[in-house]
Amino acid sequence: MKFCSKLLAASSLSLFSLSASAALLDYNLVVTGNLTGAVHVEGATFVGGNLISTELSEFNHKDKTPEGSFDGLEVAGNVSGKMKIMHGETAVYKTKSAGAQIDCVGSVNCATGGADLSVKKTALSNELSSLSNSYKNLATNASLNKNGNQIKLQYTGSDELAVFNLNAADIFFQNSGIELLLGTASKAIINVSGNVDITNTNLNGGWDFSNTLWNFYNATTLDFNYMAVKGSVLAANADVYDSTGFDGSLYAKSYTNTSLREIHGFFWTPPQTETEVPEPSMLVLLLSGLGLIGAGRLRRRAK
Repeated sequence: MKFCSKLLAASSLSLFSLSASAALLDYNLVVTGNLTGAVHVEGATFVGGNLISTELSEFNHKDKTPEGSFDGLEVAGNVSGKMKIMHGETAVYKTKSAGAQIDCVGSVNCATGGADLSVKKTALSNELSSLSNSYKNLATNASLNKNGNQIKLQYTGSDELAVFNLNAADIFFQNSGIELLLGTASKAIINVSGNVDITNTNLNGGWDFSNTLWNFYNATTLDFNYMAVKGSVLAANADVYDSTGFDGSLYAKSYTNTSLREIHGFFWTPPQTETEVPEPSMLVLLLSGLGLIGAGRLRRRAK
């Protein structure tokens, strides 16, 4: 499948692998604003604002940080509440409220205050937005089939990647059921326009969590209520609320929940699809500039 982006400047053609910098996608949870509530995150977490843990939160819960030196929790703002950093990883933050408790499993004094994470916050925020924009510009090759309140997202072609472009109101409505049928495709990008307020929607059938990405490219609010989210969520400008849990990573503006939620380490793995595009481009530099693309990020995810 060949993709062309409007962001790419015209010049000689070359082959570019459709992928992203290791930086953003190495995290299991990234919010550029506040994280409010309680979470068990199986991998690493970056919080660009404040972390307010309302119950005991656990980070790097399943030892899924990438290879090399990597903090299990990074907070660019203030930390409050109780939390644990699991599997010997460390935590860094700017400030900590009186009474905040950061316990470490397998380490002693693993938490460090006074960290300036503003540069990383900006880089991750820019990467999040650029990745979302690049995905929304992909050509649609898959379709929505609707029968009453039952939705089938279906791909019948022969490419590795299925690309859907949908309106939120067409699939997220009262008592809707959504099924993903990929045929021979191994990965799916589901681009969704509009805000989401779930009313008893269910994701039915078999979903390959690591190979599904929901790209809510222009949403400002995503309220998943009690829906179990299957696949990773990319929502650069959205305040995200609840869900019973995420079988995949969450990348958003902020996340708030009302009780303990789990974010499972089914990381989105971009397709290594050869793409005929002009070179070089600002997009290529942006997507590759924060880190190497490769197998190094998978050291502990396979556990």
